[in-house]
Amino acid sequence: MFREICTLISTLTGFPIGGKLQAGRWAQDKPQRCVLVQEGGGVPTFYPNGDMVDMAIQVLCRAEKQSEAREDAWVAFDALHATSGWNLPRIDGSGPDYLAMTVEALSAPQYLGEDDNRRHLYSVNFIFRMEEGSCFESGSI
Repeated sequence: MFREICTLISTLTGFPIGGKLQAGRWAQDKPQRCVLVQEGGGVPTFYPNGDMVDMAIQVLCRAEKQSEAREDAWVAFDALHATSGWNLPRIDGSGPDYLAMTVEALSAPQYLGEDDNRRHLYSVNFIFRMEEGSCFESGSI
């Protein structure tokens, strides 16, 4: 499900996976300005029942200029916060379909300071309320 969430974030923000968007960990040859999507954005993952899960996702934005890291964090926030009904793209072609019932940011993007290489960091944490299944596409009912 994590790979599908990363693909959705890439689609909604326009940040290409493996380029500006890194999924799960920083790549060795990562660009100076990039966005990391990782699990565990500040709250525990919660499984209310067998076919539902609340996924905690952190979007960590880094750039040499503070304004660029801030801009990327706000792009992610604006693309995802308070949205609902996303059918996640199926990556492997088999297995269950997933639906992001709601996506909510825990707060506005937060400035974290600088990393060891003096690049600026912003973070925004989301809760993806996920369910197995799919929504009908508009006009298909």
